[in-house]
Amino acid sequence: MASLPGNAPVVPDTCRARATGTASTQHKGPESTMIHLSAPSSNAQARPPSPDAASPSLSVCVVLFRWAGDELQTAITRDAHLPCDAPAADETLDATSWRIVREFGHVDAQYLEQLYTFSRQHRDRREIIISYLGLFAPETTGDMAGTRIEWSAVCDTRLEDDIEQVVLEYALVRLRAKLGYTNIAFHLLPPTFTLSELQQTYESILGHSVDKRNFRRRMIASGILTGTNEKRREGSHRPAALYRFASRDDQSAYLTPPWASEHGADASDQGA
Repeated sequence: MASLPGNAPVVPDTCRARATGTASTQHKGPESTMIHLSAPSSNAQARPPSPDAASPSLSVCVVLFRWAGDELQTAITRDAHLPCDAPAADETLDATSWRIVREFGHVDAQYLEQLYTFSRQHRDRREIIISYLGLFAPETTGDMAGTRIEWSAVCDTRLEDDIEQVVLEYALVRLRAKLGYTNIAFHLLPPTFTLSELQQTYESILGHSVDKRNFRRRMIASGILTGTNEKRREGSHRPAALYRFASRDDQSAYLTPPWASEHGADASDQGA
């Protein structure tokens, strides 16, 4: 089973990666870690690459999540792969990720950011995968008929490619971790929502229930919610107050530099 950085949350058994071989990490900053998948180590010494070795292949894979009311779902192709493609010759990595989302889902994601770089030796060629995390709001995915993806419960999803499975499960690890220091979950919610819906969203991401009273007290005290003075009836219960996200305190912006919010911006270009 692949190992992930030691400071990452532990994934429940039902969502653990099932990739074969071992994994090692090289920390190069929050968004440029390379996770190398390889066969179990042996006593053979590493050999320098052959000058005739093929150039590594490069692809961009996007892990898309949505909250379906009672579970967290991810988008996969009909042959059980992540939405992936190779960048065009004149295309930045960020532009490639946005294009993949549009080509596979026919809509833009509510939120999209680069995660990690994965690599492995596959047959006689090294493969490099740049991974992205994308979130969809419920109203965005209401009608996606004719698209190249289908939605699957995250913890029941088994992909055909081992490295793509690791990408998926690591994206879930990162999403869970970010619940603790950002309001990233609001990108999975409609513009207005009840506290029950907010709690259910957190529980679907975390994979376990949370105490209702403590959760509501902490959310209200955090200052990231704004009341709408509107109510909505849920079943036979009394009408529930509706809230919206306080945009003036958008902590999700802390995750991505301002220049990266524009489609097609690329970190390497901006750093020049």
